[in-house]
Amino acid sequence: MRSKLDRCAPARFAAGVLPMMAARFPTASTLLEGVTMRFAEFRDRLEGALQEAGLAFHDADRRVETIDLVDTVRSWKIYIRRAAPQSAEPFYVSAEIGFEWSPVDAARAYTCEEDLLAELVGRRKRPIRTEHRWTRIDLSLRAGLPYGSTTSMPEPHVFGAWTASVLETADAAFTDVEQKKGRIVAVLGGHGDVEVQAHCKPDGIVSLKALAISGFQTVRVPRAWDDPERRVAERDPRDDLGRLARRFKTALDEWTKSVSELATWIRYSPPPPGAKPVEPWFDDQSEDDDDGGPDTTH
Repeated sequence: MRSKLDRCAPARFAAGVLPMMAARFPTASTLLEGVTMRFAEFRDRLEGALQEAGLAFHDADRRVETIDLVDTVRSWKIYIRRAAPQSAEPFYVSAEIGFEWSPVDAARAYTCEEDLLAELVGRRKRPIRTEHRWTRIDLSLRAGLPYGSTTSMPEPHVFGAWTASVLETADAAFTDVEQKKGRIVAVLGGHGDVEVQAHCKPDGIVSLKALAISGFQTVRVPRAWDDPERRVAERDPRDDLGRLARRFKTALDEWTKSVSELATWIRYSPPPPGAKPVEPWFDDQSEDDDDGGPDTTH
């Protein structure tokens, strides 16, 4: 369970204001005439887009939904595992896609913008402009070796050229900015650097274990308005989610190709027979070894 100080205010807002607004404002029923985008609707649209792009399959990939009891943030993740091509062996390739739904997202979905503003700042004579609703969707691409296997780190000139190629591909898949008058006013997508997980043996030799790179894209979510003209102006995110799913599918395909290229440069040693992850172990106290002290349960 997470605890973040910067989310204490949204947590109090969701705990106190959101249930009251849901009960007080009948105008929320008018949302049915437009595009209502709550957590469940957004999740279903995203899952549908991923399935249409061939990136996720119903009942085949693992889905995880959680809600934080401290700040009421809801999270959705899907873990995608595919059989990597023979050229990528010994690496196995996987991906993780997810997004978060904050208490403010929930409040803006369960009532219209006008009523939400009236609850926060009071009634105003002139209509107040609100920021667009944006939801960030993250994609993590990973490639790992079987447990217990070893491979030396690639030579710097090989690893450097490979990393540069991966970052160039990630730029095309993730990077997206909004510009006005030649100036960047919003970052709608981006990515991090290539992350390397290594293992150091007692003799000081460092072995490669896994590789990863993460990126994100943002999708505009329609706002709910009581004003019919404003409500019509909000567009359905179906097309944006479809484009995002296709971009994520391309990113996963390109990542698999890059991992296949790296596999040709490494010297791989398979795990020894019977290798398995180390698990906690306790030596249970014998029943005959009773010193009269309190019972111990492991």
